[in-house]
Amino acid sequence: MKQTMKCGYLSPKALAISLGSIWGAYVFLLGLVLTISPNIKFFWISKELLNILATLYPGYEASLAGSVIGLFWAVMCGALGGVIIAWLHNLSLEKYCR
Repeated sequence: MKQTMKCGYLSPKALAISLGSIWGAYVFLLGLVLTISPNIKFFWISKELLNILATLYPGYEASLAGSVIGLFWAVMCGALGGVIIAWLHNLSLEKYCR
């Protein structure tokens, strides 16, 4: 009896929307929280992390306008990452799951 494997393909569009939304929301909220309380250090919220992200995302800073700019860049990066992850996942399934 021949056994067939079930393959779970990922939707690049769905993963792009999901990762873009989550990463964008985090970067936006990080900027807003540090606007209100600039010296806070709590888990993954710190000025140092914002400074690292500001080197990647031009215009990102601890302000309302900077948070919106960071939101834009983070959504773009998260979406691109989601498409790449889904593409690589689906590519490996095509090779190994028949």
